[in-house]
Amino acid sequence: MNYQSEQTNLVCQAIEDARLEFLPLEKSGVNNFFKNKKGDPHLYSTLDNIFDACMPALHKYKLSVVYQVRILEANNGIENIITTTITHLASSQYILSATTLGNQTAKSQDVGSAITYLRRYQIQAMLNLEADFEDDGNVASGRVGKESNIIETKEKVTLPSRKYVGFDKNGNSVSTWTSFTNYLSNLNAPQMKEHHAWCSVSIIHLQDVVSWAKELPKEHSRSSNAMIKKCDEQIKFIKGE
Repeated sequence: MNYQSEQTNLVCQAIEDARLEFLPLEKSGVNNFFKNKKGDPHLYSTLDNIFDACMPALHKYKLSVVYQVRILEANNGIENIITTTITHLASSQYILSATTLGNQTAKSQDVGSAITYLRRYQIQAMLNLEADFEDDGNVASGRVGKESNIIETKEKVTLPSRKYVGFDKNGNSVSTWTSFTNYLSNLNAPQMKEHHAWCSVSIIHLQDVVSWAKELPKEHSRSSNAMIKKCDEQIKFIKGE
């Protein structure tokens, strides 16, 4: 699978031009499973919200967005892959993001939720939109709803646990950690940043960790501020900033 055309200068420039004209992102999605520190349900941008904000500018700059679910043969059997392709119609240049849908034995409801989540996951990464994955993709995002696992911190208070997800060069989730330190140690950004799919999903996941850390109670501020700083450093490094 080719993740981009031989040349991408025109499609990337068109995306950057379009981004300057994106409308503000609305957040009409409500997830009652996750609460912020005030006890209110999280709000998130639905796929329709993203399209409403972005599609007029994308159309103006001759950019199309196409989603596909593909079935590919792999070493360990058959894989379902969801792909998002942004094509510059005037030049036929394109960039593509692909992520596996996971276990073939998953329930249809779980697969449907994963497709919805990954469609937003991919388009937000490709268009460099702000991440706000407080949504129905709880498993895919690695969020943990209860304080079932505890991480010891220097603040001598318990920090709600969550999962940190590692990806391979094709953007497939291949490992998880409950330790933020172990996650960063295995991120391997210097070697992986040349792979577009890995960059897309890793940036989104790091942004998701930042969003989560910002909403932690004040007693966790020392840990959350350190996490946010380290995530921001990794995001800038991956982007080459």
